[in-house]
Amino acid sequence: MAVTTLPLHEENHAVLIANLSPRSMGKTTDTGMMGHAFHEAGYPVQLWDADESEHLSQWHEIAGFPFEVKKNATARFAEEYTPLGERGIDIVDVGHTENHPHIADSVLKVADLAIIHMEASMADYQRMHQPRTSTKVETMVRRSALDRPSRQAPPLWVLLNRVRSNVRSEREIRDLLTEAQYNVFTVKIPMLDEIKQATGFPVEKAARGPFGELVTEMQNLGLVKNA
Repeated sequence: MAVTTLPLHEENHAVLIANLSPRSMGKTTDTGMMGHAFHEAGYPVQLWDADESEHLSQWHEIAGFPFEVKKNATARFAEEYTPLGERGIDIVDVGHTENHPHIADSVLKVADLAIIHMEASMADYQRMHQPRTSTKVETMVRRSALDRPSRQAPPLWVLLNRVRSNVRSEREIRDLLTEAQYNVFTVKIPMLDEIKQATGFPVEKAARGPFGELVTEMQNLGLVKNA
């Protein structure tokens, strides 16, 4: 897709990040950890639970996040969304695109950045890029341009998740994504028990690990402004 333009937001407006995946690929865990990493980096943060499972909201209720988590797993997200403002970061845990495309379509109408979360496996690559029974996520992002005032789709990036160390599959999947013209973050989220099992527990020092590195990479790419 090779979209590298900056998010289409006003100078001091919040950036809305849409976290997407066709199925369960660690998206909710990533959303919570990203929110904490941005918060620890000095950003005002607001999370949105747009997944009917409400796992993100349940995590917040149990662990007590230091920022608000709002629920809106409906096709009216775009109409009902209230931006955080003041250079803040809004992050949306979007329901799986295979099962809830109507929610993803609505979120993408107002998103400044779309991130696909996927494991570095051929099965997940095919499900994301070559689905047989659902709409490709890239297609959903592209078609959102028709419903946006700018008539431009938000930038689309891929975050490799649950990556095992020193495995050939990561390099192969990264090459396939690059050949297909996807933007792929250099930072990857490793397969670690403390990340995999984070949901349901308080989060500390998220900015000191891979999620902090992800925030830095997003700043360097111009996808978010410095806090």
